[in-house]
Amino acid sequence: MPKVAFSDCYVTIWRGEDCLSFLDGLSSNQIVNLKKNQVIQSSILDKNAKIIDFVTILHLGGFLAIVGHESNFQSMLDFVTPKILQSDVSITDISKLNDVAIIFDEENSIPMATCQTIDDVTYARIRRDMIYCIAGKKVNFGGDNMGDDFHEWRITNLIPWYEYEINSKSIPYSCGLNQYVHDSKGCYTGQEILTRMRTRNRGIKVLKSIPNSKLDKEKVTTKGREKSLVIVNQ
Repeated sequence: MPKVAFSDCYVTIWRGEDCLSFLDGLSSNQIVNLKKNQVIQSSILDKNAKIIDFVTILHLGGFLAIVGHESNFQSMLDFVTPKILQSDVSITDISKLNDVAIIFDEENSIPMATCQTIDDVTYARIRRDMIYCIAGKKVNFGGDNMGDDFHEWRITNLIPWYEYEINSKSIPYSCGLNQYVHDSKGCYTGQEILTRMRTRNRGIKVLKSIPNSKLDKEKVTTKGREKSLVIVNQ
């Protein structure tokens, strides 16, 4: 079972009746209809549709657990906190109490887009062959360092990652997160820009895996042994 530690992440708990609708207004994907024991991924966007963070959202019944990239935590918090105002939303950082690991390149019996807790570990299946695992540090559910094997697997499966393809200068349509933009949801931050790009079919890019021997002027985002990830015009 290939498993790597997602050591440079944060884990937050969101509580309150308005969490889903609040997040929906800041996110590229549709969050508002998320049900208990479901999981979804989405970009939190600023007014220019730039990515503040790409997050994994688990609905665990009385609260949401949100996993994002550690380097984006403070900017995410600075962005969302002033917008809470009178909304029933509270955010607690529990990163120091938990470990996050990623099981990849292996199918599992957990249904797609769902999460469940087994033996003190919460599993969230976000792809057919990719599961986020959250556990208290006392459980000792770590993994190997996130090394070449994980990134080679990403290259094969066209999966963008933090600080490789995904960064604060990117919009979802320019870094391989196209599938996490819901094209018919209600208003959200940055929607006008993404809608204009989509309707005009302009500026949209895709992630491709290209043999290193055929690389020319493409911008390599993840360099692999034999192939690399590049971002090219659609």
